[in-house]
Amino acid sequence: MVMLLRPFAFLALLAAPALVAAGPTPRAPTAKWTVNFADAQCLAMRNYGTAEDPVRLILKSPAIGDVVQVAISRKGHAADPSQSSAMVALDGGAPFSTSMLAYTPAGGQLRIYSINMPAAQFALIRHASDLRVRGDGLDERFSLSQMEPLLKIVDDCVADLRRVFNVTGGAPDDPSLVRTRSKASLASYFTDKDYPAIALDLHQGGVVKFAMLIDENGRVADCTIIETSGVAALDTQACALLRLRARFHPAARGGQPTKDAVTGTITWQTE
Repeated sequence: MVMLLRPFAFLALLAAPALVAAGPTPRAPTAKWTVNFADAQCLAMRNYGTAEDPVRLILKSPAIGDVVQVAISRKGHAADPSQSSAMVALDGGAPFSTSMLAYTPAGGQLRIYSINMPAAQFALIRHASDLRVRGDGLDERFSLSQMEPLLKIVDDCVADLRRVFNVTGGAPDDPSLVRTRSKASLASYFTDKDYPAIALDLHQGGVVKFAMLIDENGRVADCTIIETSGVAALDTQACALLRLRARFHPAARGGQPTKDAVTGTITWQTE
């Protein structure tokens, strides 16, 4: 059963009490950090592999909310999506637990491992020199460098996104504010058949809060999880369906369609 509810709920990610083992030797980067100033995303990427053995660390910081997406891509084979518990640690310290979704994009040769990190946890990466992620057959460590200047660039990118999509505003009489917000019946885009099989088999449910950036045509330019359910499959499915199906009556300012940002929640629940 899929329901849209308010008020929003939040599931905190609990820190694990044990220290993470030494694990593999940290991978050294094989290229510089790059930041993709896309129309609706701010992505930071760095290569840690080679052409024959590609490994990439990817960070996505949203225009709204307190969750940062961390992904690892590496050489793999076509396989069904899988979900597992994951542990994330910085500088060999106490790890925190979360869930991780692993999937292979259609026609792709890379396996993607994706987790959501609360911004308060992710903030520690600014001064870290080592990141380790393990779970679902993955155990990777990355040597980190230049994180403070990198994340300053990412912050600037996010500020640009917020300005372009009218996330920020001035006083109530500021003529630059969006006067008519984007509208859509989000509940109509979900059915019981959309429940992720991985989560259904495990009787997992939860509340996902998401933010969408809407373009002038009413299409979803980007969807980001801003409060995680704690279940990677539920988080990922929510945004995947909204990107695919959601259509909005666009926001307007001065009688003209304009960009907008919208938040909402979906509650996944099994009977």
